[in-house]
Formats: sequence, C-alpha cells, structure tokens
Amino acid sequence: MTFEEEGGTKISTPLMTILRSQSPATRQLSTGLCLVLTFFAWSSLCLSKEPGPRNPTDLDHFILDGMEEAKVPGLAAAIVKNGKVIWTGAYGWANRAQKILVTDDTLFQVASVSKPVTACAVMQLVEQGKLSLDADVNEVLPFPVRNPKHPKVPITLKHLLTHTSGIRDNWNLLEDTWVKNGDFPKPLGESLAAYLQPKGEYYSAKKSFYQWAPGTKSQYSNVGVALAAYLAEVGAKTPFETLCQKGIFEPLGMKGSSFRLKGMDQTKIAMPYGFKKKTGAFKPLGHHGYLDFPSGTLRVTAPHLARFLLSFIGDGQLEETRILKAETVREMRKVPFPKADSKQGLVWYFDKLGGAQTMGHDGSDPGVSAIMQYRPKDGVGYLILQNGEPKSGKFEQALGLSLMKFAEGN
Repeated sequence: MTFEEEGGTKISTPLMTILRSQSPATRQLSTGLCLVLTFFAWSSLCLSKEPGPRNPTDLDHFILDGMEEAKVPGLAAAIVKNGKVIWTGAYGWANRAQKILVTDDTLFQVASVSKPVTACAVMQLVEQGKLSLDADVNEVLPFPVRNPKHPKVPITLKHLLTHTSGIRDNWNLLEDTWVKNGDFPKPLGESLAAYLQPKGEYYSAKKSFYQWAPGTKSQYSNVGVALAAYLAEVGAKTPFETLCQKGIFEPLGMKGSSFRLKGMDQTKIAMPYGFKKKTGAFKPLGHHGYLDFPSGTLRVTAPHLARFLLSFIGDGQLEETRILKAETVREMRKVPFPKADSKQGLVWYFDKLGGAQTMGHDGSDPGVSAIMQYRPKDGVGYLILQNGEPKSGKFEQALGLSLMKFAEGN
C-alpha cells in the first residue's frame, strides 16, 4: 500500500495508514552518489549482526550493516539487466524464532508492489476485449458505483488504474477489518459492494468517496485498484487469483506466488516484524489479509518478481513468453491525466533515482517494505524486499543506488 495523495502531493496520515504506505516522493535523492559513498564509509566501521553470505563482498557488507542500522531482520534483492536477472542476494532472518534464514526461495509480502501485477492481469482482459479502459465500469459491474457527489459522472477503468476515480480509502474501516494470519473471509465482489454501495455494511458517503469528480484530481486509492481487479474477475468470469496464476505466475515460472494465504506453505513466507525501540526487540506481526487484497497481499520471491519486472521492461515479453502485447505496455507507461498527476501511468509511476528517471512502484504494510523500479533509458532495474520497515528511507535509497551502480559494472 502507499501514502494517500492529495492533488498529487504525498501527505502524512495516521500511524496505521503510514504503516500500510510509502510515498514515491520519499524515493528521490538529493545527495545522489554521495549518499552511497557515505554509507559505504560508515559500513566499514560497523559489524553486522544479521546472517549473510560466508564470504561477503563489499556490497554484502553494505547491505548487512545497513539492515542492522535500519532495524530490518531480513532482506532479499535482485538486479536485472539486458533481459536477465544478473544478481540476487538474500540476507538475515525470514523467521527469527524458528531460525529460518532468508534465501532466494523465501516469499515476501510485497505490499503495494502487488499493484503492477494486478494491473497486468487487468490489462490482459482489456487485450481480450472483455474490458475497456474508457468505458463506464457500471457496464461490467453487477452493482453500480457512483460518487454520490457526482452521480452523473462515470468512473472508468483508467480512473481506477491512475488513482483519479475519487474512490477513497476509509482507513479506520480498512484497519478495523484486517485479518491476522488469514485471508479476508468475504469474496472480493461482496466486500467491494459492501464498501461502495449505499446501505452497504462498509459504506460511508463521506469516507468512501472524495468531493471531486472522477478524472479531475489524483488521490491514491487502494480500494480503487481492488475494484479494477474485480472488474477483471467479472469480465473473465474467473476469480482474480486464478487469473493471476494462469495469466502471469505460471507463464513466467513464478511458482508459489499468490495473493491468498490459503493453500500456501506459510513456513516459506518471511514473517513480518515490527521493531520495538524501547526493548530493542523484533515483534512478529503475523501474516494478514484485507478486503482490498489485490492492492497489497502478493507473496513472491525476489527472483520471481524480477522475472515479472523483466517482462514489463521487455514490452510484455520475457524470453519466449509473452504476457502482454507491446502496445499494451506502452499504453501503461503513458500518463493519461497529467494535470492530475504528471508522473502517474497505469499503476506504474515515474520517479527519479540519483538524477535518472525511473519507473516502478513501492509500498509497505505493517512489518514489510518493498520497492521495484527500472530505468527506461537502458532497462536496468532492481527490487528490494524486506520483512521489516526501515526506520528511515535513507538505507533503501542508498541501496537502490548501490544496486544500480553494481549493475553498471557487471
């Protein structure tokens, strides 16, 4: 999940909202390479306490020392270049109590980095002609959705995928309905109808929608992306999870990836942890589910997510496997509503790292943090998955620059 945005500007929200979210703006660096050099200099003075490679390189030392300083128990990362995964790294603990180390096979919940995968499944239905980016969603939905302040203005799939729909995340409700160590019990369509329909169990005219008309402003909406996923489910007459398994995970060889805990071997999923500053201890937070799960509950390994990233960089194709048409991916990279948000494509958004333009997504939930991005100019990219929340963004920023620098020399 990601910070709420007000007119395209990232804003601070209540504590649990912050736990579910992380702003793309925090990823920008003003110090560039100097920050990396500072971290390398500092790391040489520190002795890491987390487990790592037997013969650590300078990059390994940097990551392990940074994890110790940032209070992150486990981390997996990958670098992609020239259509291939050129490096992966696994550090620390997937489960501290059970002494399970992070490996390349460890599944991490990736929070809002789930959204690009969701968008891919949705766009596959657009390609099949079962959905339209510009049509009223009510042409497909079994229940009507309208902003009560603008009942005559249709909401489109393009609005949902660019956070311009006006559907609002009611954080009090969303937080209160989280399920610990399990999936949200209600079907996706039933949950969303209850949230978006007047007289629905979760509905609030004030808290389920913003005051502005669809397409006029940008406000990050997890529920909006979940509704896009449900549109795909309705259009295909197939559960969203099945669409992802058949259309993305199986073709790309992402075995074990899933948005749902049911059927998963949870011993292979990195335990989310919170850090207690007063005691200096990590607290296991459990694996959770929520009603808007397509927006954030994907569990996936770093090497497998790297394959998905490569497919996007490759205009929808990885090796001999194509999951999207090239023209579809080019459409996803466009900014449909520049006046509302000049950086927002279809779920994927533009950012900067060390002065260079990137495209990707980031996010965090309680006990997890993730980022995935690449440089459009050369197709070099990286991802970082963590089962903790760094106490500041400096470690992730410096690590992102370090991974890109490593890619340039290899």
